[in-house]
Amino acid sequence: MVSLAQLRPSVLSAARQYLHRAGLHENAVFSRPASFGTSLADDMWGGEDSAAPPLDKPPMGPNTYYNPITAIMQREPKKDIAERSKPYHLHVYTTHNNCRVVFTYPSGKLVKNGWWTSGSCGFKGANKSSYEAGYQCAVRAFKRVEEEIARPNFKDGGVSPVTLALKFKGFGWGREAVQKAFMTSEGDNIRSSVVVVEDRTPIKIGGTRAKKARRL
Repeated sequence: MVSLAQLRPSVLSAARQYLHRAGLHENAVFSRPASFGTSLADDMWGGEDSAAPPLDKPPMGPNTYYNPITAIMQREPKKDIAERSKPYHLHVYTTHNNCRVVFTYPSGKLVKNGWWTSGSCGFKGANKSSYEAGYQCAVRAFKRVEEEIARPNFKDGGVSPVTLALKFKGFGWGREAVQKAFMTSEGDNIRSSVVVVEDRTPIKIGGTRAKKARRL
């Protein structure tokens, strides 16, 4: 075991400086003593030139410490920012046999008179899956969206300002028809209200064996 007398004076001086900076003793002497003291407290606190603290309990350090990590975490709280209202949903379901357009509130509740199909637009038989059927569904849906933008129904869950989320599902002809109608003059009044365009078409990866293809 190394005795205190064998320690370098520079080590004791550095220790005294560290304790002084920490505020443990205000009268610490930084000059190197001519000889080592008889106890660890005398050598750490400057020998006879400075009074050592009582040895009944260890010296107490400062009450507060600066921690750069917690200082970053304890920043001023952010200012309250008005939350953006949730958008309405315009669901477009297109298959090889039909086309459906559904308009709902942000909560998912169906808007009054807010659904259209190829059959409700007057198409029958094979024409229900045509391009024109999807276009007519889109035109009627856009008019209903314009009415909701002009006068939101707050009683049933409407919000203001009205924003719109387009959600497509399926790869029928009606999908392209709705997209074309949206980019024409029919969709000029609602184009600026769209904030989200999402494709929700399910894509099968692996899974069970597919059904046997129909042959005509």
